[in-house]
Amino acid sequence: MSIFCEINISRPASEEFKPGDAVSGLIGYEVDEKTVFNKITVSLKGYGYLRIINRHHKEDPKYYNKEEYVNNDNVIVDSEIVLPIGEYETKFSFKLPENIPPSFVYHNNKNGYCIKCKIFYFIQIKFNSPDVLRSPEIFKKEIKVGTVLTSSLLKEPTVYSKQKKIVQLFSGNNTITIKAGIDKSVINNCEMLKFHYKVINDTNVAINSIEVKLVEVHTFNATGLQPVKRYNKVKETKSRTASIKGGDIQKKHFEIIVPFDKKTLQHSKIVSRDYFVKIRVLLPLFRQNFALYIPIEVGDENLTETELFESRRSYWEVMDECKVNKVINDKEHCITNNEI
Repeated sequence: MSIFCEINISRPASEEFKPGDAVSGLIGYEVDEKTVFNKITVSLKGYGYLRIINRHHKEDPKYYNKEEYVNNDNVIVDSEIVLPIGEYETKFSFKLPENIPPSFVYHNNKNGYCIKCKIFYFIQIKFNSPDVLRSPEIFKKEIKVGTVLTSSLLKEPTVYSKQKKIVQLFSGNNTITIKAGIDKSVINNCEMLKFHYKVINDTNVAINSIEVKLVEVHTFNATGLQPVKRYNKVKETKSRTASIKGGDIQKKHFEIIVPFDKKTLQHSKIVSRDYFVKIRVLLPLFRQNFALYIPIEVGDENLTETELFESRRSYWEVMDECKVNKVINDKEHCITNNEI
């Protein structure tokens, strides 16, 4: 006996669902001989899995964590039934919960940790037989879930500052101060990020340069292990300024377009993704650099499909990128359920 199944999902124009969206479609299945079932269930499920191998120890201990985001069942057959040879159809409709994380895949094997993490959602149909020795027949089709940003930072101008004291002989002036202001800390995807800073060098030590860039930070939380962070600079956002002599002040204004594939990841206990503007003071040899981090949140907050498309197109026009394959290719390593 064989069951042939096809799961057809009515997808939105953007090809990804948002939290709170309805997920509907049609499942067609065929049996090639008369078959008895005692239960047929259609489900919407969503899970997050994390595995971290700690390479700092000889035993390579493994740490895990998991989450369930949605597990909705619709039982279409709940008593014993005989299905003759033929083709059958069943419709389904589920609603995604609010405040769930987006689909996510991550694989990294650097700096002493091997990290694999996956957040995924799928439609499933399960055929149970009254024969206890026979395993259920299960068919799945994954759906992609995007994110709707839940902002916690200010959407108005905000000022940050940081100071560092420099050890100097025979000088009472020994402080370097960074003061930075950002127009708003919550921005839509592909929107222009505008900020400025002032560095006051109240020392007799020349500052080599000021480095500015956008930084992406993933934080992974496995049971029994301290949070593991991974830092990545966002391409095309790094710049350096001229040196600052002792006693001088440097003021600069910056504008950065955040790439459309960079979004804050929220609503998960196993992983988060955050973004910061990093303003780093580069000092001469034998003196420790220091930096000011300005937190920002990035997402498609209240954008329509048309606005989202236009913002993405504007980004690639500004960045002088015209190749479609560079926009849509997904270079992330895929993790199967067996790998988790």
